Amino acid sequence: MLVFTWGVGCTEDRLASEPASALREEPAAPCVYFRELAPFLPDSLEGFTHTVTEGSTGKYGEVSVSEAERTFTKGEEREVKIRIVDTTLGWKIAKAIREAAEGAKARPPSDPSAPIFWDAAVGFVRYDAEEATAEANLLVGDRYVVAVTSRGFPGTVEVRRIARGIDLEGLARLR
Repeated sequence: MLVFTWGVGCTEDRLASEPASALREEPAAPCVYFRELAPFLPDSLEGFTHTVTEGSTGKYGEVSVSEAERTFTKGEEREVKIRIVDTTLGWKIAKAIREAAEGAKARPPSDPSAPIFWDAAVGFVRYDAEEATAEANLLVGDRYVVAVTSRGFPGTVEVRRIARGIDLEGLARLR
């Protein structure tokens, strides 16, 4: 699962140790407010119960982060979370996602961890059989990160299906 944890101490330490030019390879656009991200989360998933929707927007030193997340469950054993993130450090995350997808490009489409190269998104997929957890991390519109995670499902079919159902093209146009 792609986890974003931001805190003033960590951010300030990182900012102090990196040259300003490394932080500003690409101009940082202000983050959209989390309430603008939430409409791109699915309202429902067939066969699932919507349990919680959360969101926040904050500024931590020079870093701004907005995120919206919706959680669905299927019984007690299965869960799906969809998170959309916008951050002023998005270009660094974008670079990491692109590199992970490109690094896995040789995997055949039948491979559960084959990367995603769709018109509106590029991303990578992982599966941990021991924990029965899957994740799809997508870069959308060269700005937003969409993370779809599941628990209790065999393979990555569910996270791919759910990611396909998100209005990624609409999200890419959001500015």
